[in-house]
Amino acid sequence: MNLSKTEKLIAARKKLKEYQQKKKIHIQDDPSKDGNGIAKLLQQNETLETSSHKHQSRDDYSVPENNASQNFTIPVDNNDRHVNTETINSTCTNDKINEKRIDQTDIPKQIVDSEMTSKMLSSEKSDSNHVHQVIVECNDNNIDSSPIAFYTEIDKGQNDQQLFVQTKQLLQTEDTIVNEFNENIDNNKQKIVDSELYCQNQGLTYAQDQNRVVNQLEVQIRQYSNQISELQAALAAKDAEMDFKLMQETKQLKEQLQIHMQTTSILISEKAELTTALNQNEATIKHNKEEIEELSGKLKNAQVRSSELEKELNTATNDAEEARKTIQLMKQDHETLYEKYSELKKEKEDLALQVSELKQKLSVKNTELSNLQQNLQEKSALLSLSELKIQQLTSTSQELEKLEDQHHNVTMLEQQLAQIKEALKTVSEENDEASKQYQNYVRQLETQQETLLHELEHQKELNSELEIREKSYIERLSDFEQQLQSEKIKVQGLLPLQDQKHHTDSLMKEIDELTLEQERLHIIISEKDTNIEMLSTALQELQDKESQSTDASKLAQALESEQLGASRAVSQNQQLKQQLNEMHDAFISLSNAKLDLTEQLQSERTIGRKLNAELNKVEAEMEYLKKCLKEKEESLAELEKENLQNAQIADQIHHYQVQSNYTQTLQQELQKALITIDNLKIENEKLLEELHFSKTKEEKNEADKFNSVSNEILQNNKNVDDNIVDTTEIKTVSRSTITDTSDSLEPIKKLEERFKETMEKLAELTDEKQRLEHLVLQLQSETETIGEYIALYQRQRAILQEKAKQKDEIFRQLVEEKTEQQEQLHKLKVLVTDLIKRKSVTDSMEPKIPLCEEEKQDLIKSENDKQNNDIVTEMSNDETTSQILDLLTEIKDCKDSCIFTSNYHACPWCSGKLITV
Repeated sequence: MNLSKTEKLIAARKKLKEYQQKKKIHIQDDPSKDGNGIAKLLQQNETLETSSHKHQSRDDYSVPENNASQNFTIPVDNNDRHVNTETINSTCTNDKINEKRIDQTDIPKQIVDSEMTSKMLSSEKSDSNHVHQVIVECNDNNIDSSPIAFYTEIDKGQNDQQLFVQTKQLLQTEDTIVNEFNENIDNNKQKIVDSELYCQNQGLTYAQDQNRVVNQLEVQIRQYSNQISELQAALAAKDAEMDFKLMQETKQLKEQLQIHMQTTSILISEKAELTTALNQNEATIKHNKEEIEELSGKLKNAQVRSSELEKELNTATNDAEEARKTIQLMKQDHETLYEKYSELKKEKEDLALQVSELKQKLSVKNTELSNLQQNLQEKSALLSLSELKIQQLTSTSQELEKLEDQHHNVTMLEQQLAQIKEALKTVSEENDEASKQYQNYVRQLETQQETLLHELEHQKELNSELEIREKSYIERLSDFEQQLQSEKIKVQGLLPLQDQKHHTDSLMKEIDELTLEQERLHIIISEKDTNIEMLSTALQELQDKESQSTDASKLAQALESEQLGASRAVSQNQQLKQQLNEMHDAFISLSNAKLDLTEQLQSERTIGRKLNAELNKVEAEMEYLKKCLKEKEESLAELEKENLQNAQIADQIHHYQVQSNYTQTLQQELQKALITIDNLKIENEKLLEELHFSKTKEEKNEADKFNSVSNEILQNNKNVDDNIVDTTEIKTVSRSTITDTSDSLEPIKKLEERFKETMEKLAELTDEKQRLEHLVLQLQSETETIGEYIALYQRQRAILQEKAKQKDEIFRQLVEEKTEQQEQLHKLKVLVTDLIKRKSVTDSMEPKIPLCEEEKQDLIKSENDKQNNDIVTEMSNDETTSQILDLLTEIKDCKDSCIFTSNYHACPWCSGKLITV
C-alpha cells in the first residue's frame, strides 16, 4: 500500500509539472496575456513545493517511517487575465515498527487538516463556477464583437474545459489519497495507542509544525485572493478596450464598403469613356488606311526616281575613276621630271664646285704673277744702278767681279721668269679648257631646259583638258543638286506620314495605359472579392451564432449589394476585354501596315543617303583634283624660278670668269654685253611687231574663215530649201500623175531617192557645222595661250633687266674693295720693310769684343743707355706692330665692306682667317 501511495504522489507531481510547462508555452505563444501574474503564481508554487520538500525532510529525520507533505497548485479555470489556484496539503505519516503511542490530540488535528482540505476544495469549486459564470457573461456581452474575438473566446473556453477536466482528475486522485490516508490513520490508531507515552513529545512537535504550515497557507490564500481581484479588474479593463477596438473595426469596414461602391461607379463611367474612345479609334484607323494607300503610290514613284538617280550616279562614278587614272599618270610624269631635275641640280652643284676650285687656282697664280712682276721691276732698277756703278768703277777688279755676279743673278732671274711664263701659259690653257667645258655644260642645260619647256606645255594642255572635265563635272553636280532638292521636296511631302506615325504611337501608348489600368482594376477587384468572401464567411458565422443582431443584417445587405456591383463590374470588364482584343487585332493590322511603310521609307532613305554619300565622294574627288592642279601649278612656278636661278648662276659664272682677267677685258665685255642687250631689245621689239602682225592676220583669217563657213552654211541651207521646194513640187506633180496614171512609178522612186540624198546632205552639213564650231573654240583657246606666253615673256624680260642692274652694282663694289685691299697691302709691305730694317740695325749695333776690368763701369752706363734706347725702339716697334695688326683686322673683317646679294655665292675656300706670308 505504501508503494502505491508514493507512486501516486510521484505521478501527481509529474502531471503538475507537465501542466505548468504547458501553461508557460501557452503564455509565450499568446502575447495578449498578462504574463507577470502567472509568473508570480508559478514562483509561489515553486516556493511551496520547496517548503513541502523541507518539511518532508524534517519529518523523515524525526520519524523513522516516511512522512510526506505535498503542495498541489491546481488551476481550476484558465482565462487570459487570471488563474485560480488551490493548495492542497496532504501529509502522510507512516509510523514504523518502533512507534508505540501517539497523543489523542494529534488525531483531532489531523481531522481538522482533512476538513480544511475539503473546505479548500469546495471553495475552489465555487470559484471555478464563478469563473465559468464570468466567462458566460463575457460571451453574452461580446456578442456584437468581431468574429475574430469571438473565435479567440471560444478557444479560451475550450482550454478552460480541458483544464477543468484535468482538475477533476487531480481531485479524484486526491480523494483516493485522502481515503487511503484515513485508512492508514485507522490502522495506525492501534499502534499509536500502544506507543502514546513514547511518541507524545514527537506529536507535540509535529502539531506545532502543522500549525506553522497552516498559518503560512492562510497567508498565501490571502495573497492569492488579492491577486485574483487585481486580475479581475485588469480583465474588465481589457474587455472595455476590446469593445472599443471592435467598434472601430466595424466603422472601418463600413467606410471600406462605401469606397467599394464609389469604385464601382467610377468603373462604370470609365467603361463609357472607353467605348467612346473605341469608336474614335476605329474612325482614325479607317482614315489612316486611306492615307497609307496614297503613300504607297507615292513610294512607288519615288523608287522609280531613285533607280534613275542610281544609274546617273554610276555614270558619274565611272567618269571620276577615269579622271583618277589620268591624275595618277600625271603624278608619275611629274615624279620622273622631278627626279631628272634633282639629278641636273646635283650635276650643277658639282660643276659649281669645280669652277670655284679653278677660281682659287687662278687667284693664286695671279698673286704669284704680280709678285714676280714687282720683283722684275725691282731687279731692273737694281740692274740700272749696278750698270751706273760699273761705268763709274770700271778700273777696279772687285767691281768687275761684282758685275759678273750680278750678271749671273740676272741670268738666274731670267730663267725663273721663263719658268713662270711657261706656268702662266699652262694655267691659261687650263682656263680655256675649263671655259670650253662650262660652255658645253651650259649648252646641255639649255637643251634640258627646252625639253622641260616642252613637257610643261604638254602638262598645260593636260591641265586645260582637266579643267574642261571639271566644268562638265560641275554641271553634272549642279544637275544632281537639283535632283536632290526635288527629292527633299518629296520627302517634305512625306512628312504627314511621320505625323501619322506619331499619332499611331500615341494611340499605342494610350492602349498600353488602358491595359495597365484594366490589370490594376482586375487586381483591385480580386482583392475586393477576397475581402467580400472573408466578410461573408464572418457574417455567416455571426448569423449562425447571433441571429438577433441588426448590424450583421445590414452588413449582409451591404455585402450582397457589393457582390451585385462586383458581378456587374466583372461582366463589364469582360465586355471591355473583348473590345480591347478587337482593338488589339485592328492595331496589329495597322502596325503591320505601318511597319511595311516604315521599311519602304527606310529603304528610300538609305538610297538617298547612298546618293548623298556618292555625291560627297564626287565632290571630294573634285576637290582633290583641284588641289592636284594647284600643286602642279606651284611645281611649275618653282621650276620656272629654278630655271631663272640657273640663268642667274650662269651669268654670275660668266662674271667671275671675266673678273679673273684684267679690268680692260671686263670693260670690253661689259660694252659687248650692253651692245647685245640693245640688239636683244631691238629683236624683242621686232618680235612684238611680228606677233601683233600675226595676231591681226590670224584674226583676219579667222574672220574670213568664219564668214566663208557661214556663207557655205547659208548656201547649204538655201540648197536644202530649194530641194525641199522641189520635193514638194515633185510630190504635187506625182500626186497628179498618180491620179492620171497609176502605172508610172519610176519618177516617184527617183523623187524618193532625191529626197534621201538631200536628207543625207543636211546631216553632213550639220556635222560640218559642229566641226567648224569646234575649230573656232580651239582657235580662241590658242589665241589666249599666245597672249599668256607674251605676258610671261615680258615678265621674264623685266626680271632679267633687274638682275643685270644688280650684277653691275656687285661688280662696282668688288672693284672698290679690290682697290682698297691693294692699298692696305702696300701699307703692310712698307711697315714690314721698316721692321726688318730696324731689326738689322739693332743686330749690327751689338759688338762681340772682350772688355777690360776698367771699362766695366762705362759698359754698365752704356747698357743702361741701351736699355732706354731699347725701350724707345720697342715702343716704336709696338706702334708699327699695332698698325700692322689693325691693317690685318681690317683685311680680315669683310663683313662691313663685302655686301652680297641673295643670288651671290661666296667662295667657301676663300673664307676664314687670313695668314701672313
